[in-house]
Amino acid sequence: MSLFFPNVKKIYRDDFKKALRKIPQLSPSERAYIEGVFDNSLKDGLSKSEFKKEINQLKHNSNDPLDSFEVEKLKKKLMEYF
Repeated sequence: MSLFFPNVKKIYRDDFKKALRKIPQLSPSERAYIEGVFDNSLKDGLSKSEFKKEINQLKHNSNDPLDSFEVEKLKKKLMEYF
């Protein structure tokens, strides 16, 4: 049996892109990278738990183009939507 949680807030693609544009420290290529990382999660809306999981992966991925300062800015900006 699956449970339905009607009060789970989610971020959708348009709001996600708007939030990314509000972070001036991100270059266009970094924004594109972030959109790619979150693409699958954004199909049905990004929940807070999914967001935290993705952010933790970004923090620990040394091969991505983002530094820890940019990941924290992203986290703070998107947490405003929850």
